[in-house]
Amino acid sequence: MLFRRTLLGIVAFVAFVVSGAASADSFTATAPLNTARYGAFHALLSDGRVLVAGGFNGSNLSSAEIYDPATGTWSAAANGLSAARGFGTATVLANGNVLIAGGGNFDNSGGVTNAEIFDPATNTFTPTGSLHTARTAAVATLLTNGKVLVVGGMAPDGSTRIASAELYDPNTGTFTQTGSLSEARDAPVIVRLPSGKALVTGGGNGGATSIASSELYDPATGTFTATGSMTVGRDDAVAILLDNGKVLVASGGNMDQSVGTADLYDPATGTFTASHSTFSPRDFASAVKLPNGRVLLMGGHIDSNNANTGALNTTEIYDPASDTFSTGPAMLAARFYFPAELLNNGSVLVAGGYNDAGVVQGAELYTVNDLIFADGFEGP
Repeated sequence: MLFRRTLLGIVAFVAFVVSGAASADSFTATAPLNTARYGAFHALLSDGRVLVAGGFNGSNLSSAEIYDPATGTWSAAANGLSAARGFGTATVLANGNVLIAGGGNFDNSGGVTNAEIFDPATNTFTPTGSLHTARTAAVATLLTNGKVLVVGGMAPDGSTRIASAELYDPNTGTFTQTGSLSEARDAPVIVRLPSGKALVTGGGNGGATSIASSELYDPATGTFTATGSMTVGRDDAVAILLDNGKVLVASGGNMDQSVGTADLYDPATGTFTASHSTFSPRDFASAVKLPNGRVLLMGGHIDSNNANTGALNTTEIYDPASDTFSTGPAMLAARFYFPAELLNNGSVLVAGGYNDAGVVQGAELYTVNDLIFADGFEGP
């Protein structure tokens, strides 16, 4: 009897380990978007659903759809954007509504001043105050005072970069101008720091190289001041506030060369240091911080001296504890210019985008399956 119990325990343990190994971190398919799109607005709603709106599919789109993790399906919003467009900003407000601002055409031309509020309770968009400056490829963040800072971008001519910034006040539904960047830039990254200040770094200025400099916005004074510079200029990068208070800025492009490095910004010193780990170069990628504090960097495409070598389905996982990138599981489809959102259940939703075959309609979920030893084995 003792031998039988021990043998059964070993068999159960081996089966559990094999099962656990087979269910390592992975991407699995979920329902596709109703409309294939890239460059769309997107936001995680307060009720756990995901909004994806606008973007491009041969033409500018105004339609919007919502993903429900409970059912794994997409449904159309009650109405659409006031103007068909993509490459704008989407910011979740303190009350759970979403501010959609700016945007333009697929080539960053035709920037608009349109702004609207999406209400998750009614699934509707309602116009709100207009931006003072039409802009696409701008960035935005929610400040601790509840206002939204919108920064930089590209003018409607598709070539002039913008230095100005604006504040949206949800209480009045209006934008007011605030201090300007010292250097005009489009497609930078922005992160609100624990201090309440906002870090804006990188971007493009139409020059020979992408921008490496950074600026801090102080809501108390309404002004930008210079802070440290990245070790390499980059635009269309990703930026994540880590649990240790530092900011990871990774990937992106330096003019016609995709970047495979990362920089770490330390607010305590106002300086950047290069991560000692590298990864496969990519730009137009997406990234999310996982519940365990690591960062999942996904997709993008490789561009070397303006020779596009293809969209990527590969991923990298950054571990702040060791300051290293390691290869993650591959996505089911290569894609860039795509939304990625961390769901309340810890999974990551990716949807749409663009790849070598055209506009992507498919969506998938990244799931972390940690190997946990369950109690219940009957010992000898």
